Amino acid sequence: MKFEMMDTGPFSESFHHALDEIILQEMDTKKPVIRFWYRKKPAVPMGRFQSFIDEVNDSYVESKKIDVVRRITGGGAMYVEPRKVITYSLYLPRSFVPDDFEESYRKLDSWVVEGLREIGIDARHEPLNDIVCEEGKLGGSAQLRKKDRVLHHATLNYNISIEEMLKCLRIGKDKISDKAIKSAEKRVSAIGEKIDLGIDEVIDRLKNVFERKYKVERISLNEHTLEKAEELAKYKFSSDEWNRKL
Repeated sequence: MKFEMMDTGPFSESFHHALDEIILQEMDTKKPVIRFWYRKKPAVPMGRFQSFIDEVNDSYVESKKIDVVRRITGGGAMYVEPRKVITYSLYLPRSFVPDDFEESYRKLDSWVVEGLREIGIDARHEPLNDIVCEEGKLGGSAQLRKKDRVLHHATLNYNISIEEMLKCLRIGKDKISDKAIKSAEKRVSAIGEKIDLGIDEVIDRLKNVFERKYKVERISLNEHTLEKAEELAKYKFSSDEWNRKL
């Protein structure tokens, strides 16, 4: 199978999620796509079925102008920062994806696990949808299955601020203590703390692994897709009606 590979951004969080929806809708199922994201500013992407009030420290994110965007996939809320996380999306024909969810997550993230191991991180898949090492969680994935196509996207922690994460999410809103930060650090691991490679080099290494496993054609976003994503980001992914609907 031959993939089209694109790098997109830096864009706003809402624009990236709009791109996920548009590319999934418009993809040629004979031409699957992998897309690497780059962000403009910190944000909180939350799962499609999560409660905004329960998950997000509203007063803090508003004071810091941190965008909160509801994904079209399930899963949990996370905190992301520019050049501190690695995010990619796969847009795939349903026939390429195992019906079993655990098997599908393992298969679709296997190239990342392989790439992390090659740069010296003892990574592995942990059911259902996490990528972990001995010290903690490195990243997680989420999916949307729609008729004959699948969106699979994942975010890896290169080196986010645990303190900011605790301030943005309800898990840490009551008290940001040294104890709470150390406790969270034990559950979350960072790629950038384990190796002497910058984030750009890590992304390049991961791309190289992907290109070894699959045939790849590097492409750019076309103007039609950009325009449709801009419109969708404006009326859907930037709206309270979508982001705060639960």
